[in-house]
Amino acid sequence: MDMTGKSVLVTGAASGLGRATALRYAAYGAAKVACLDIHDEGNAETAAMIRDQSAEAFAVHVDLGDVDSIGSAYGEALAQLGRLDAAAHIGGYSWRGGSLDVTKAHWDTVMNVNLRGTFFCCQAALKAMYGQKSGAIVNMSADAAFFPVHGFAVQAAGKGGVALMTRTFGLEAARRGVRVNAVSPGNVIVQHTGASWAERPPLKPEDNAPSPAGSIEELAAQMAPGRFIEAEEVANVFVFFSSDAASGISGQTISVNGGGYYAMQL
Repeated sequence: MDMTGKSVLVTGAASGLGRATALRYAAYGAAKVACLDIHDEGNAETAAMIRDQSAEAFAVHVDLGDVDSIGSAYGEALAQLGRLDAAAHIGGYSWRGGSLDVTKAHWDTVMNVNLRGTFFCCQAALKAMYGQKSGAIVNMSADAAFFPVHGFAVQAAGKGGVALMTRTFGLEAARRGVRVNAVSPGNVIVQHTGASWAERPPLKPEDNAPSPAGSIEELAAQMAPGRFIEAEEVANVFVFFSSDAASGISGQTISVNGGGYYAMQL
């Protein structure tokens, strides 16, 4: 998983899995890391942490719900990077709300960031990578797309779309020297530096169904290994997909969930 001398870009870098992945790229030798996020303070902190690892890093403001902002941010990042060897598209919402109470505003906010935003990030990255005839894109899906969870219908639609369009991008890019894959994390506890979400409709138990409420401990117990997945375990897969070690893999989504779930009722 050697990233020595590579120029990489990470969205959602201000906190959580985005920050962990940006730091992991630097740990594996990346020379330049562009940190993109809407939360400027946390994003600047991540860039400073990377510079402490002796890699070059800079923070770029982006609103993933705004296509024009994505175009501007990628233009700024590419001007400083010079080339784009890998792009990790992690920024987005982990969002849950009662399906019967979802409004158009809820839907648009989540889907514009999670699905539309990822699409146009891929488009911007592909334009750069096609020109150099090389590169790797890694998108963020979610296990809610593959395992039904109460209240995750909107999340499943968005993140399921990410997984499926990743397959198409992988096919289209294959003969241009570019690979496109996705990572689907299990339950991970991460810090959210300045993160914000659209208002979430309350969760209500359905008739003859268990309550969707549950404790953090119960959520961990659902995981096959009986614990939460560590952010670094997810970040490692982003780095693997971005490296030459994954040169024969494209259009795939890997779940990083320790083996699955005993139940998904919470």
